[in-house]
Amino acid sequence: MSELIEFRREKAIREYECMKHLKLFTDAEINDIKAKRHYHDYKVEKRSKNLADFINYIGYECNLFKLLLQRRKKLRIKAEWASLEKSINNRIRGLYKRAMVRFASDYRVWTHFLQYCKMRRSFNEGSRILDQMLGYHGDKSKAWLSAINWEYHQAQNMTRAKHYTLRGLQRHPECCELCLSFIAIQMSEAETIVKESKKTAKELLEADHRELTKALKITALVYKNFQHKDVSFFEQLTKELQKYRPLSDAIAQEAVSEMRTMLADKEGMWDLQANLALQGDEFVLGEMDAKFTQRLEKCIAIYKEGIDRIPSKQMHSFYIQRMLEINANETQLGDEKVKRKALATAFKTALMSDQLEEEKLVKYLKLLLHNNNPKEDFIMVVINKGIEQYPSSVEIWSSYLRYLSRKEVDIDEFEKIFQKAIVSLPDNVSKLPLWKMVFQHYNIRPDLHKKIEQLYRQAIDQDPEISHHFQLLFMDYLLLVDNGDMTRVRSEYQRLVKNYTTTIDLHRKMASIEASQDKPDVNEWRKCHEYATQFHGKTDPTTWLQYVQFERDHGKAKHMQALYNRAKSVLNEDLFGNFLSEYEIIRNPYIARY
Repeated sequence: MSELIEFRREKAIREYECMKHLKLFTDAEINDIKAKRHYHDYKVEKRSKNLADFINYIGYECNLFKLLLQRRKKLRIKAEWASLEKSINNRIRGLYKRAMVRFASDYRVWTHFLQYCKMRRSFNEGSRILDQMLGYHGDKSKAWLSAINWEYHQAQNMTRAKHYTLRGLQRHPECCELCLSFIAIQMSEAETIVKESKKTAKELLEADHRELTKALKITALVYKNFQHKDVSFFEQLTKELQKYRPLSDAIAQEAVSEMRTMLADKEGMWDLQANLALQGDEFVLGEMDAKFTQRLEKCIAIYKEGIDRIPSKQMHSFYIQRMLEINANETQLGDEKVKRKALATAFKTALMSDQLEEEKLVKYLKLLLHNNNPKEDFIMVVINKGIEQYPSSVEIWSSYLRYLSRKEVDIDEFEKIFQKAIVSLPDNVSKLPLWKMVFQHYNIRPDLHKKIEQLYRQAIDQDPEISHHFQLLFMDYLLLVDNGDMTRVRSEYQRLVKNYTTTIDLHRKMASIEASQDKPDVNEWRKCHEYATQFHGKTDPTTWLQYVQFERDHGKAKHMQALYNRAKSVLNEDLFGNFLSEYEIIRNPYIARY
């Protein structure tokens, strides 16, 4: 090992001499480069080799290469390129090759080397290792795609790209990406033939041009023999074939026809066909220039045909979602009334068939309630169907309460529906949104303002999730209605602490209220921190830190040590470590923070 390292060090002597002679690096920098290379050499030559060591060495050499280019540009030096950059490049290539031999089973090595070749524009060298890579990783379809992409886009060798595609399809006949890649290559080749002939594609097709016909026949053959056609495949295929019209018309028409036959029981196929029709796809419409209204009609007709074939919630959801997107797209040209009518029809069709998904039903209710002149009877039909189908949906019940609030119904009726909703929802569903709706209703009704305090007390008596949420709001409410008088606020705070579980936020809220007074009562303020540490001090060191800071700035500094001792006795080792570092800064604010 030492002999190999020494041999490589001798080979690098010329590099160091050039660096010094051209004044690209100082003596100290050159010595640093030597030391780091020596370190990396020992890492990659040790008996138990690690891929990370090779990657780190390669990364160091790449960074050195970039630095060298920057120095050359700055000093305007162009001499000794072969002795420096070429030498570093050879060293990196050597490291990659050794890594590919030693860690051939690791796919990342090969992809890293291809990235390096792309960066250095060494396309031929990248091509030379593809067969080796596929020999080790031919079981991965992504390896074949990587080889095809390299030959097609980087090396621009169409023959080898097709060769790898066909071999990849033989190895992975189920991979749609390989099939689509081959079709794209063939269509690109056909397009090149048209450009070189200086004739239009239509003229060559009519003349039955031999090379063009051959390329298109091969494309059709590969498409026909591919046995794993699904919705995703057809979606990508139609998108790809759009780039090569009119050369792709025949195969595109066949694909559109075949997907209707093969995937007639798949909701996604009908959604794809409807979307193609909406976009004006000639393969579906059969027309070159269709107006938006015609495209929308064709789209709706396809969805209705799909619903007749597959009357499922998913099918209806695809239909509704497409209509929602059309209405949301402001750049989409077309009559707004026609678009809104199409959306309403989609919703009503699903509703009357009892095939409206919960998410879409909630959306429907929101749209109906957003209308300035809603049809009251129809809204109740939608709500009743929603409650019947999804009795545990908090969103539907919230929409119901919102509707009742908007109608300004009698409070008894409102409370009746609210209690019904609470009973209907299972224990694992949060009821907080319903309580928020009730508070919103009470706040917008002037005749109910006097009952808000009672409502707060009812909410605080509920489960911890609801109780904790409204405890903080209750403090603000009391402060507001009493015009800043702290008597009731403090009394209620004490009651909450003694009779309910409380969160750290409540104590911090009360502390901030006490601090905001014109003349803060230090003893009352201290109680907030005392309760915070009493209930949450075992798990939250910040409660102790805030208490210490309070005593330092507003209370009695002599209490700080006692608080330190208490914190130490209740916090575990890790939490106390966090506490200690911050405590020292609070105790002595002149300590620098690093």
